[in-house]
Amino acid sequence: MRNLSYGLFLLTAKGEKDNGCICNTCIQVANAPTRLAVSVQNGNYTREIIEKTGIFNVSILTQDTPFAVIRHFGMQSGTDTDKFPSFPAARSKNGLLYLTQNANAFLSCKVVDKKDLGSHTLFIGQLTESKVLSLTSSCTYDHYHKAIKPKN
Repeated sequence: MRNLSYGLFLLTAKGEKDNGCICNTCIQVANAPTRLAVSVQNGNYTREIIEKTGIFNVSILTQDTPFAVIRHFGMQSGTDTDKFPSFPAARSKNGLLYLTQNANAFLSCKVVDKKDLGSHTLFIGQLTESKVLSLTSSCTYDHYHKAIKPKN
């Protein structure tokens, strides 16, 4: 499965507090209007917030993203941890945070459809805002495993 091309993204939402999780599934699935699909593990706090609010942001992570960012957002639950006080972020027009470092762009979406896939929920979002933040190359899942993830 690792031979499939994946990116690495920070998916953000806001309920009672700002939250985010690392995901490797975000793809453009339609044009005019532009729509994205993101897949989020069921039981994930970010998924729960997106389900309730119907909006999300995606920060496209760059190849220079340190493991600390991935560990912080991807290896602990937002139900127990405040995810954002240590990371540079800004708010998009939808009121959600996106990373301003270690991301080359952000995408804001409004959920227009969803599908329960058993272990994950697939959200289809219509693009409402986007911005290029840098020209640094995007981080792929392959790059993460070869160059960012500790080898122990």
